Amino acid sequence: MVDETNGGSGIIGMEFPLLYYLHGKLSLWFGFHPGLGRAITLVISCLGLFYFYALIRRFVSEKHAFYSTILFMVSCFFMYSRKVMPDTAALAVYIIGMFYFFEAFCRGEKRYIFLSFLFLSLGLLLKISMLPLWSFLFFAYLYYRNKPKKAWVMLIPVLSLIPAFLWYFVWNPYLEGTYGNWYNLGGSWTNGASVLLHKPLTLLHHLVFHPFFGFFGFCAGMYGIYRAWNHGVDRSVWISLVVFLVLFAAYALKSGAIFISHDYYILPLVPVLSLLAGWGIASTGKYAWLVMAIIASESLGNQWHDLSWNENEAYKLSLKTLADQHIPSKALVAINGNSNPQELFFLNRKGWNVSNDQCQQEPFIKAIKAKGCRFLVCNTRSVPCPTFLGKIVAEDENYCLLELK
Repeated sequence: MVDETNGGSGIIGMEFPLLYYLHGKLSLWFGFHPGLGRAITLVISCLGLFYFYALIRRFVSEKHAFYSTILFMVSCFFMYSRKVMPDTAALAVYIIGMFYFFEAFCRGEKRYIFLSFLFLSLGLLLKISMLPLWSFLFFAYLYYRNKPKKAWVMLIPVLSLIPAFLWYFVWNPYLEGTYGNWYNLGGSWTNGASVLLHKPLTLLHHLVFHPFFGFFGFCAGMYGIYRAWNHGVDRSVWISLVVFLVLFAAYALKSGAIFISHDYYILPLVPVLSLLAGWGIASTGKYAWLVMAIIASESLGNQWHDLSWNENEAYKLSLKTLADQHIPSKALVAINGNSNPQELFFLNRKGWNVSNDQCQQEPFIKAIKAKGCRFLVCNTRSVPCPTFLGKIVAEDENYCLLELK
């Protein structure tokens, strides 16, 4: 656990903490290791791939479903499915909920109704960024407009919004108001639009490159749209796609600068692009395998660095020794992690994750010292050691440790 609640209670509203709860329980039995969290996310994500194939196979050919699933597997979903973060697990769980929705929609069986509500609700609770995929409801209504169905089952996706609304917009604001810890619910849409429009090339690169960590995958998606347009695809596809893009745009505007600075914010778009690109690849006939191989090679090649030891970041592991030797376990600390909690995690101490600028500002440091902060750890690769703020306790080529005066 990383406690960066500025020396406060340690209580902060975030995503629904089911994955972290499972990680904690398993750690009691097997001892703590990040690999446990990775394994939980990986298992759920892999399960989501099977359900993704089964879901789209209801509506497209076997070949189309196959290539779409392979594309989904080698997309950025590949890299993030092995991290201790809820994004790919939330996406997988939501896809499972969509699969059971269509089972319930066509059959009306109670078990499918329950499973649909459970997984759709849980997917949104794990990560509210899955909301743009709610557009599948429009597809279901239009695609089955003249087919046998249990129309009242369409209430399930609507009801699944309630737990997420209560969690993110009632419970989390309550925690923030009671304990003073901030949860990021984004900014205004106008501010987000201003930020994104001032960086059009960065936004374009983010939308084109990051879904598949390459350009060929996005090109295949555009070709898939072209093929669909020429073959007179049912209006249910186009209307639901437009609804998805509207919801996704609203999500991007609400996220603002964070949307283009965090690659994984693009994840809700990936299954849609994979479905479109799979359409394009499947239509290339005997060249489909070659096209798929080119896309997979580019995508996995650009993600391979995430599977190797990062020598440039390894120096941060020295923080554990630094803390064990010089910082009492209950002491509050500050470190210039610049919003990345990684270094505070390695310190295994509670405290403040500050910016480089805050690390150099005497009034700010005095203010957090008044709240109980005793030590400042400065990453001197980023900024010079602010010796004017306190006494140097320890120093090496990467960090200096100050006891605040």
